[in-house]
Amino acid sequence: MGKNNHLKKVNLLAVSTAQNTNAILKEIIKKNHGCINLKIHLGDVTSDFKASSLVRMNNKPGTKGHLFKKNKSYIGADHKLLASEDFYQNLETFVDQLYRHSDAYRYKSHNLKNLQDYIDYYHILADAISNEIFSKEINHVLFFNIPHLAYDTIIYQIAISLRIPVTIVTQSLFPDKFFSLNKIECYGDFNQVGGIEKDEFLKLPKLNLFYMKKIKQKNEKSGRINLRTLIHFFMFIIFKMPSLFLKPISMLKILIRIQKIYKKFPKWRDPFANFFHKNELSYFEHLAEFENYNINFEENFVYFPLPMQPEMTTSAIGGEFRDQLLALEKLSNILPNGVKIYVKENPKQGSYARGPLFFHRLSRIKSICLVPSYTDTNLLAQKAIFVATVTGTVGWEALCKGKNILVFGHAWFKDFPGVVKYHENLTYEEIIKQKPNEKLILAKFQNLMALSHDGVIDRAYTNLVANFDIKININKTAQTISKLILRKEKVTFLKT
Repeated sequence: MGKNNHLKKVNLLAVSTAQNTNAILKEIIKKNHGCINLKIHLGDVTSDFKASSLVRMNNKPGTKGHLFKKNKSYIGADHKLLASEDFYQNLETFVDQLYRHSDAYRYKSHNLKNLQDYIDYYHILADAISNEIFSKEINHVLFFNIPHLAYDTIIYQIAISLRIPVTIVTQSLFPDKFFSLNKIECYGDFNQVGGIEKDEFLKLPKLNLFYMKKIKQKNEKSGRINLRTLIHFFMFIIFKMPSLFLKPISMLKILIRIQKIYKKFPKWRDPFANFFHKNELSYFEHLAEFENYNINFEENFVYFPLPMQPEMTTSAIGGEFRDQLLALEKLSNILPNGVKIYVKENPKQGSYARGPLFFHRLSRIKSICLVPSYTDTNLLAQKAIFVATVTGTVGWEALCKGKNILVFGHAWFKDFPGVVKYHENLTYEEIIKQKPNEKLILAKFQNLMALSHDGVIDRAYTNLVANFDIKININKTAQTISKLILRKEKVTFLKT
């Protein structure tokens, strides 16, 4: 398959599930007619195959039917992936990502129940996708985000095992800018080829974290059961426990538990705003135990905010530290006696990856203090000796304010001055010995902007761009991505 890398014609497999990226993809093919040929498109029902049906395990087809109906028999096309040195890590990553669609976290879930089910499905899916890749002679794969949704991850793993070139584009937090890379582990590794063409940033821009707009950094009066909660509660009963309709007393007991949980948290921290499952009850009841903790900001401590799971920040670019407790255990081994770790739960987190054993394992790390949900994250970062994170944006914000940062995963800012990347022989002194230099950070940021690309890939970020024009955006992003595919433009992140 490696021989295909040098063909002039690109036979493209693209993963694009949103209307805006579909429009960009269409323009890419139009601009490069006969040079870039779209052979396989995984997306919505208007695409060749419906991507979500592969994780929800339903029969909803794309325009070319369902992937499994086209690949009913074992072919053995997945042998390269199965022989990979990273096979077991790849499998673990896939299982972790696919588990987000399991019975405990989705009303309409897949029917995988145990480890063997996940292993079997991985083999079936790998063989079916590999066969499509071979039959269509795919020699390039395009992703409009870093693969983190199981179906895109296995495509990525297959492409890497077959040495098929990959182009990944992903939105940055900065207006009208997106990043590019060829391998996930390169995220944050600056491609040093090229220089700064313009000096438009006199200071570091302040991030507009619009997706955190409703999250407050203070305590307020407690919440209560609302209409949205009741809708999710009844959806849970309909899809998961219809027998509860015959047990009104049991329903009432659950509602009482829900109301008690609401009384323990500030109004803005709505535990069941997006989903309800009975498993969520135990999680929030346990979390509520820490809401009255009195924080001593005069103590020596390191601040570690927990990223939300499941998300790209952990399940893809977190690497082995998608297991955040592993990062905390490693951190505790580095710190000297008397230095605590203040851990703050993500304000949007639910019970995913937060079972009873999570809290038991957390409690075994004696230096850890779990702080209340309303604790001001800015004050925590300010008072901390340094900030530690897997890949969280809070690391960048703290770095801009002069704090040393320790990162465990592939954060986009991991190459910046003042950021220390975790390694097995890391010492406490190595982390704190050198304070971040604002001028050096600004110079690095200017370099990053020079290496990034103009345009919006993720439609949620269009509101950051003044006078956003859809047609102009489609044209310029399609032009840039075409160059990236044809290797006429350098990617943002590349290990050198």
